[in-house]
Amino acid sequence: MSGLGVVLAMSLMSAKASANDAAVLSAGAVEPGLLAAVALFEKAAGRKVAVTFNTAPQIRERVEKGGERFDAVVLPPAAMDAFVKAG
Repeated sequence: MSGLGVVLAMSLMSAKASANDAAVLSAGAVEPGLLAAVALFEKAAGRKVAVTFNTAPQIRERVEKGGERFDAVVLPPAAMDAFVKAG
């Protein structure tokens, strides 16, 4: 499994154990690799993963509004750094 797949699997495994489905919000640049990792995860874990792709600014807006819940968010390093700085 790729590095991205391992991170995704660890993130989703730490989600509520009772949940059957998982939600991922991701930047579109990693779509091919992420979809491959999700397919492997779904097969291994027996869980379904819903992936939504947006631009980094759209992801920031969705996360900051706080009305939606995601089990994992995949962002470019600069965008992730901005979230860390914002707390």
